[in-house]
Amino acid sequence: MIAQLSISRAVSQPELRNLRQLISVFVLFVTSLTAPTVLSSELELQIRPLSAIDKHYMAEQRQTVESLANRLGRRLSGVTERDLETLQRIIDLRWVDSEDVQTQQAMGIVFGDLLANELDFHWVVYRDRAGRSRALRYRDQEIYVFPVTMLSRRLSANAPLSVSDLFDEQLKRQRQKLPGARWMPQS
Repeated sequence: MIAQLSISRAVSQPELRNLRQLISVFVLFVTSLTAPTVLSSELELQIRPLSAIDKHYMAEQRQTVESLANRLGRRLSGVTERDLETLQRIIDLRWVDSEDVQTQQAMGIVFGDLLANELDFHWVVYRDRAGRSRALRYRDQEIYVFPVTMLSRRLSANAPLSVSDLFDEQLKRQRQKLPGARWMPQS
């Protein structure tokens, strides 16, 4: 008996399907080689404006510090020396527990507002592989400061802290990074 040759689609279709699967796997493989590079570069650093939620949260945080200042018979005035002194008094009176990171970070926001005002920085959302943070940025330059955790890390470790000295240190460091810094008078 002679086997009959078939040219029907039913018989030839599996070969075509296998070829399509092979091509699909190849395309997926090639895109998987290039996609992580694109994704990782996107995840390395993203800078965005503050969202409405960020702005609202930060306003609440400022209000927390304002309430503490009111206990001293003061308010946050935006006057650098006075507000730094107020933050120092709150710390010295130990009104913020070393475990209360949220209030410590609220103080960092107020501290950051003072730095921003002095250095012409603005608040942004800074996202990298380590996570999402609120940071200060100088204009559109790649110059960032992270004041939210600047106080809290020291306070949670019960380390001695002079808010004025830290502020002056940050002014000096950040001014050195600014465009034209070598022509600026050093204070």
